[in-house]
Amino acid sequence: MFETPTQEGPRVLRALGIVGWNHLEPVVLAALATESPLLLIGPHGSAKTLILTRLAAALGLTHRHYNASLLSFDDLVGFPVPDNGRLVYLQTPATIWDAESVLFDEISRCRPELQNKLFPVVHEKIVQGIALDKLRHRWGAMNPPPAVEASGANGTPDYAGAEPLDVALADRFGFIVAVPSLGELQRSDQLTVLRGLAQADDAAPRLRSTVEAIRQAIPAITGALTHAAADYVQILAQKLAEADHPVSTRRAGQIVRNIIAVHATENVLAGACTGLSEDAFYTAVRYSLPDEAWGDPVPQTTLLTAHRTAWQLVKADTQSDVKAILIEPDAVRRIALTLASSLTGGDAGRMVVDAFSSLPRLARVATAAVLAPLLAQRTDLPAATIEPIARDFSTLGSRNAEQIQIRSGGADWRRDILSTHLSALNRGSARGRIVTNAAVVLMQEDERFEMPDLEAAYDHAAQVLGNVPLRRKPETAVVRKRKPGTA
Repeated sequence: MFETPTQEGPRVLRALGIVGWNHLEPVVLAALATESPLLLIGPHGSAKTLILTRLAAALGLTHRHYNASLLSFDDLVGFPVPDNGRLVYLQTPATIWDAESVLFDEISRCRPELQNKLFPVVHEKIVQGIALDKLRHRWGAMNPPPAVEASGANGTPDYAGAEPLDVALADRFGFIVAVPSLGELQRSDQLTVLRGLAQADDAAPRLRSTVEAIRQAIPAITGALTHAAADYVQILAQKLAEADHPVSTRRAGQIVRNIIAVHATENVLAGACTGLSEDAFYTAVRYSLPDEAWGDPVPQTTLLTAHRTAWQLVKADTQSDVKAILIEPDAVRRIALTLASSLTGGDAGRMVVDAFSSLPRLARVATAAVLAPLLAQRTDLPAATIEPIARDFSTLGSRNAEQIQIRSGGADWRRDILSTHLSALNRGSARGRIVTNAAVVLMQEDERFEMPDLEAAYDHAAQVLGNVPLRRKPETAVVRKRKPGTA
C-alpha cells in the first residue's frame, strides 16, 4: 500500500531524466512548492546531486553548489574587509548573497563549527544576522551515517568521514528523504538508468507549472485539513515518544504542514480532489522524520503502528469513544476508558494491549496486578490480545518465593530495597503483597528501579482502574410457556 513504486502515475521527475523516484515525487514537489529545506540521504552515485542540480536548472534558479566538507565560512559569505568604518564582504561568483537555491553537499562531513553557522541559513534564510532576500530553496545531501546500534548494518557501507548529522541541524530540514540505490530500483528502471534517459523537451515548463499549481492548491485545503492533521500528529508524536523516537515541537508543526503540502500535491498530480488520503498522511510522515540523519531511523514497524493508531483517530467521529481514548496521554487512563467504553471484542482488546505495551517495565508489572482481574470479568476479549497482561500477572505469583542473590561487598542496588523498603510494607494487605511480589520480579530480572516509583505505579493503576465499572454479562431472557387457553 505504502511502499511499492509503480510504473503508472506522475512523471514530472522522470521527464527530468530521474528514474525510479516516482514514489518520492509527491515529497520532492511538496518541498519545492512550500520552499521547505530538503535533505537527501543516500549512497554514493544515487543521483542526489544530479536531481537537485536539474531541479534548480529547470526552475531557472541562480544556484550555488557547495561541498560542505571543504567549505569555509569565507567561501560562503566572502572575505570581510573594512569600508568607511564598517565591515563588508567582498563578493565572488561563489558567495551566497545572490543565490536563489543552495545545495550543501556532503553536509554530514562538515566541521561542527560550520554546521552551527548553517542553522540560520537552512532554517531562517539568514547569515550573520543578515536576511538572504533572494534565497528560496535550501537543500542538503549526505551519505548514510553510521547506524547508532550497528555500523554497516543491512549491507549499508561505512563511509569514512561521514558522521551523524547534528540533531539540531537535521531538525531544520523540512523533508528528509532516503533515496534509492540502483539495486533498490525495479528491474525496468535499472535498465532505463543503464541505457540512459534524456530529459523531455517540456520537462522545465512542466515542473514549473506543477509547482505553481501545488502552491495555489495549498491554501484551499489548509482549512479543511489542519484540524485532522493536528489530531493525527498529536497521537503520532505520543506513540513515537513511547518508542524512544521523540518528536520536537518544531518537528510536530512541520509534519502538520508537510501533510497538507503532500495532500495538495497528490490532488494536483491526480487532477482532482482525492478526499482524505491515508497515503498522503503516511508519505508525509515517513519523509518528515529526521532520525535517519543521525543514524537512528524509526523502524518501519514502529512508524506503521504509530501511523495506524493516529489514522484511526482521524477517521473516528468527533464524539466517539475511540477519539476520547486515543487523545488520552496517560496509558493507564486509556485502558480505563477502553474498558468503560462501548468497544468490545478485538477492538477493545487491541486498545488495551496497545496502551499496556507502551508502559515501562516497572509500570507494566504493577498495572498487571490490577488489570488482570478486571479482564477476567470480560468474556468478549480475545485471549491473544490479553496474553501479555496475563503473562506479567502470572510472574507475580510464580516468583514470590524465589531467593534473590546480592553481591557480597560493594554496592548492590537491591540491598537497600530488601533491607529497608520491603520490610516497611504491610504484607497483610493486598497492596503490600502485590508491591512486594512486583519488586521481587523486577529484582530477579535485574531491572533496576526505585521503590517509590514502583509504589506510585501500583497506586496509580489501583486508583484509575479501581473505578472502572465492570461490564455486565447480558441476561438471558426466560421464555415461559403459556398454558392452553390463557391469554
